[in-house]
Order: sequence, then C-alpha cells, then structure tokens
Amino acid sequence: MKNGLERIDKILRKAVKGFGLTLTEALFLLRTEGKDFDKLIQASFKFSTKKTRGIIRFYEKAFPPVSLTGYECELDCNHCKKHYLMHMTPTETPTKLVKVCEGFHKKGIKGVLLSGGSRKNGVVPLDSFLDAIKTVKKRFNMFIEAHTGPINHETSKLLVEAGLDAFLPDVVGDEETPQKVYGLNLGPKTYETMLKGMVKAGIKNISPHVCVGLNFGKVGSEVNALKLISKFNPTVVVITVFIPTPGTPMENVPPPRPEDVAKTIAIANLMFPKTPVSLGCVRPGGTHRDLVDRLAVKVGVSKIAVPSRSAYKEAERLGLKVKVFHQNMCCCAEEVEKTLK
Repeated sequence: MKNGLERIDKILRKAVKGFGLTLTEALFLLRTEGKDFDKLIQASFKFSTKKTRGIIRFYEKAFPPVSLTGYECELDCNHCKKHYLMHMTPTETPTKLVKVCEGFHKKGIKGVLLSGGSRKNGVVPLDSFLDAIKTVKKRFNMFIEAHTGPINHETSKLLVEAGLDAFLPDVVGDEETPQKVYGLNLGPKTYETMLKGMVKAGIKNISPHVCVGLNFGKVGSEVNALKLISKFNPTVVVITVFIPTPGTPMENVPPPRPEDVAKTIAIANLMFPKTPVSLGCVRPGGTHRDLVDRLAVKVGVSKIAVPSRSAYKEAERLGLKVKVFHQNMCCCAEEVEKTLK
C-alpha cells in the first residue's frame, strides 16, 4: 500500500508541474479508487484552475447537425443502428446542404456540424460535398465543422481548401472496439495516420473525440487513444460517454461509471497541460448525467456542452467563474467564439 501511495503522489507531483503523463502512469491512474481517486480529482482540479484561470465554459446549444446521408448509413454500427441520424437535418445532396445552411443563416445561427452515416469503410462522405462547403462558406461565412471518420490526407486537404474550419474525428485506442462496435478492422495505426494527414493538411482546429465505455461498457483503451492523440497538437480534447440506445444490440449494456468518466477527464487534463478538455454533448441523461457533470466540474473539465443543473451548482460551489454561451455554439473548437464575434 505504501508503495502505491508513494507512486500516485510521485505521478501527480510531476503532472501538476506540466510534464504530462506516460501511458503507464495514465493506466495506473485509471485504476485508482477511494482516497487515491480523491487525490487524482484534487490534483486535476488544481492543475485545471491554472490552465483555465478558474473559468469554466458552458455551451447551452450546439451547432445544428446535418446528415449528409439523410437517414441512411452503410455501416449500421451496433451502438447506433441509424438512431442518431433521426436527430439530424437530412441534407443528402449538395444543393440541399446549401439550402438548409441558408435557413440556419437567416435564423442567425453562425455554424453547422456536418455529420451523418458512414460508407462501409467508416468515412463520412464529405468529399461529395466540397463545392457545397465552399458555397456555404462564401455566401454565409458560417463556421463549418465535421465528423469525419478515418479520412485520408488527400480528403483532409480538399476539405481544408473547401473552407472547413474544424475536424471532429473519433479516435479509438485499440483494435477490439472498432471490430466489435463498428464491424471494421481499424486500429491505433489507422487513427494515427488520420491525425497525421489532418495536421499536414493545415486544418485550423482538430478536436479528437474519445468515447468512454464504447467497448460494450468496458473502460481501458480510452487512455491509449489519449496517448495517441498527445503526439499531435489538438485544439480541444473532447470526452464523450457511451449511451445505451434502445433498439440497438447494445441497449442493455450499462454505461461506464461516472467515476470512470471523471478519471478519463482527469487523465486527459493532466496529459495535455496546455489543451482544453471538454465534456461533449454525447452522454446519457438522467441521474447518470447529473453525476457525470458534477464530477466533470469537480475534476476540472474546461468546457461542458449542454450542461445539467448539477454542473452549474458544482461550479458555483467550487467558486469557478462560469462563462455561458446561450447561442448555438460548439465546445469543440477553442477559438470558435472569437471567430464568430
């Protein structure tokens, strides 16, 4: 026990000085419980207040998502089964995308999230909408961000040239999860190549998303994903949480413990000394959401999308300065609020 206590103290002392975490150290912190868990939370919060100057950002409404594939998806993953496409505005053609964005623009909405179903290789068909992206950018000067899937460098470059402002790629830290959930033979090397291509393409904002519990509720490889991401210079690291969705093969899989989500946020916070860590809008509702949000604030998250009341209460209790964005805005791109002023 003494050696364990000495080890966590040594790891945290180094991390709060801004030296980051090794993969071994991060995996050790992921296993903390009890008093060691409390130490991790306290160290992460203390470190975060230096990073954020005691400011936490709450985003009440996200940019509206559109589905470039309508309600269709060739991949049909086990955690989704097209369910989340139903919550997006269908824009199956370039002409429709421009028209829908024009409608958003007239309502005063300053940004849009390009998303949708995937091709069989897991890639969202953004390359079929390059001219439409150029038109939306030129006519409406909207902030355009996109869920991408594992796109290659050539596609990344074309999207940057078209005017895309931000890539929001999912990153998975093992080979087992994509196989079981997506039915794809992807691994860390695939995601590393994707990120290299994005950086080389010169995109302004890269905000990788790591979903806690995506591997049928099991937590562990998320730390591998974070370490992989740390090789690059992300704008924001976004943590999301697996949602058991009715009508899917994973509907009865319990979501990860709020404590495990908090550990992942803390590890990301300490691993990325200069990068904001955001709790994304994808996470379960109800009591689970309340607990996750409260712990996220307590552990020192930089931003929260669509925060619950418990997030506000915890921020007030901790004496944080809350900056609230009431308009449609995104937690994924660090400079987006400055860009859209």
